[in-house]
This record gives sequence, structure tokens and C-alpha cells, in this order.
Amino acid sequence: MNKYNQWYSNITERAKNRNLGGYTESHHIHPRSLGGSDEPTNLVELTAREHFICHWLLVKMTTGQDHHKMLNALRMMRAEKQGQQRYNTKITARVYESIKQEYAELQSKTFKGKGNGFYGKNHTEDARRRISEANKGRVQPLDEKERQRAAITGRQRKPFTEEHKTKMSVAKQGENNSNYGKTASNETRKKIGDKIRGRKQTPEEKLARSLANIGKKREKKLCPHCKKEVTVNGYARWHGPACRTRHTQAT
Repeated sequence: MNKYNQWYSNITERAKNRNLGGYTESHHIHPRSLGGSDEPTNLVELTAREHFICHWLLVKMTTGQDHHKMLNALRMMRAEKQGQQRYNTKITARVYESIKQEYAELQSKTFKGKGNGFYGKNHTEDARRRISEANKGRVQPLDEKERQRAAITGRQRKPFTEEHKTKMSVAKQGENNSNYGKTASNETRKKIGDKIRGRKQTPEEKLARSLANIGKKREKKLCPHCKKEVTVNGYARWHGPACRTRHTQAT
């Protein structure tokens, strides 16, 4: 038994034979994440300071995956919730840095290569198609839309400065643009067009658009061919091309 095990044993054994007044925290002698139970014989009442020290000692006592679990448990000892009075004594910057750095390194090793859940997976074309179709067919529930709308209502976005706009424009030019050098096939263009034209508004969307337009005057423009005032959208989509054709044929 090394010194860390001995210190840990001394604290937990002493806690079994005493009655503390005031604030205490329940501690699993053999941690649950390492297979410990919730039996009374595996539980002791510790002060907040003792509880923190015990978790620190557990980090020193363990190795491998168990060490990783205990390190995470120690990291969470600084988290608080209602009713808790965590150990408030200052942790030195050196100790804090050591805990955070070791935890970050272990996390990196755990989720790299084979530790990553998607490691070695190569979806077939059929699987990709099914995933794509599932995402396309998803209809967002109305209550979810309302929550999102309520979350952003009243927010005021800070306007971009001209300098920022210029930087964004330059950042997406030439080879920096994700579509640089790519040419869409006629089939792809047709799919994009069909998708846009085939989109149907839900009744809720139609009602919202209708209510939003009540009392608004639609912007109009003068048709250069027949000299009539036509709504801007209507001119671009229907009136303009048809009127131009009629005018050309008449002359």
C-alpha cells in the first residue's frame, strides 16, 4: 500500500466512526464509476474539504481507464448546484493547470483513431442516400419552431462595419471559395431547380406571411412596354417576359 492509499484509508476509516455536525457530503469509498455500490457500508459522510481531498487521492491511486474516470470526477468537484457548499479553499494555479492539462491529454488520446465512434466507418452509397432522405423528410414540429422563434425575439444583431464586410468578401474570393473551380452538371442544376420549385409552404407559414403583409403596400414598377404599373415580383416572374414577347411580336 503506497502513501496515497494509506491517506485515503485513514480519512474514510475515521469517517465511519464519528458524527459530524453541519454540512457534509456523501462519498462512495469504492467509487460507483469503478463498480462501487450504494450500500451503506460503502458510504461515508465527509466534510467538503475531505471529499475533495479523497477524490484527489483517488486520481493518484489509479491508472489507465480508472485514472481517467477519477480525473474527470475530480474536475467536476468544482461544479456546484443548489444546496451544495463545495470546498472553497483556493486551488493553486499549478495544481489547476496540472489537472486540466492531464484531463485534456487523456480526452485527446481517448477520442483519436479507434477511440472515435466513427473510426473506420465508410458508409455505402445506399446508407448515405437513406441518411440524406431522412434529413430531407424531417418536418420541424410547430412547438420547436415557436421555441426557436421565442429564443431570438428581441435580439438585435450588431451591424457589420464596412471594414468587416470587405474582409468577409475577400475571404470568400478565388480559391478561398468552397465552390472555386467546381462546375455543376446539368443534372445537378435540374435537381436544385426542382427542389426550389417543388417546396410547399405549410399552412402556418402561409398564415404568417399573410398576417405580415396586412397593411403593407407592395412595391411597383412601370413596365417599359405597356406603360402599366406592375408589382416588382410579378413583373420579374410573369408580366415582364410575357409583355416583352408580345411587344416584340407586334413590332
